[in-house]
Order: sequence, then structure tokens, then C-alpha cells
Amino acid sequence: MIDMSRGPVHISAGPSSNSSSMSLSIILEVLEKSNKVIWMTRIIPDQRKISDILGHLKDSVLNRMIVIEFGDNLSQKLEEITGMLSTLEKNDLLIINDWCENYGRAKSKDINLMKELVESFDGFKIIITSDSYEDASGENRGFRGFMFRGGKIIESSFRTVWVVKIDNQYQKILISDGEKELVAEATRNGYKLIN
Repeated sequence: MIDMSRGPVHISAGPSSNSSSMSLSIILEVLEKSNKVIWMTRIIPDQRKISDILGHLKDSVLNRMIVIEFGDNLSQKLEEITGMLSTLEKNDLLIINDWCENYGRAKSKDINLMKELVESFDGFKIIITSDSYEDASGENRGFRGFMFRGGKIIESSFRTVWVVKIDNQYQKILISDGEKELVAEATRNGYKLIN
């Protein structure tokens, strides 16, 4: 669904586009290819959603995934798992849901932490997600009037992939990755590409 072969990715999710379902869909894809996942999330989403998307997997597959809820302590949790991160291989994934708070400006300590993460670990795939916000300038900058969090530092460290809800189309989102645009539909089992 998301091309992870071109370096670290920042998924900037618009309102109602459900970044946790997108993350779970990506995790499912990685686990089904026999790779490992470390999933860090500010708050663990609804258990039913996790069960719907990952519940059909065998225990042997789920054992390749580590879930860490970090709340407001992302830097501490990352420090605690540095040893685990160094064991990840090329096709394994570290995914961080809501790497920054979804209101106000991203804190410089969080921005610098994401930059350091990319600089320190380039041997595996890294995806971070955050909610985009509307451009308050009235100039309609960014992607369809939405801006991503983290500014130039995040932009230079991560490739931004936009995920936005398609107006008047029930459960459909647009995934925009540079020149490439894909449409996916929310199903009980996560997002599925429909084009």
C-alpha cells in the first residue's frame, strides 16, 4: 500500500482518514511477508479494531510483533528498546503512531528525536504518523490546504505521504505519494486498495 523501499515515511493523515487503521493495515502487510514489526503508539487504539485487522493471524505470526504504548514518553521508550532496534533487518518495520501531539506545533524535542532516529538506524523500514492540520494562512498551502507536522526537519528526514478522506465517498481515502495517487477503502479488515 505504501512504498517503503524509498526510505523513511511520514504519513500525514487528514481528518477522518483513520491513521491507526492505516498503520494496522501496513503492519498486517509486513507480518504477512514474514518480517518483524515494532509498533509504538501514543495510545493503543480500540481492541476491536486491532482484532478485526490482525485477529486472523496465527500466534507464530503475531509473535513477530512488539506493541509499545508510549503516552508522553516517546524518547524514554525509544531509549529502552535501542537494543531491539539494532536487531531489526532490512524488511522489518518500526512504525510510530502519533509521533507528536495532534494539536499545536510539534515540539522541537520530538522533531529532533525523529531526525536522530533516522540518522541512527537506516537498516530497516521506519514509518511515523501524525494528523495533518489545516493551513490557517488562507493561502491553501500544502496538500489540498493541509499541512504536515514537523516542518523542514521532518521534510528532510522523511518522505511525506498524504492520506485524506475522499469527500462524499463512504469509507474511501486518497493516498498521495509524490506523483502517485491511490484510492483505498476502509473494510473491517483494514484499508484495501481499490485502484
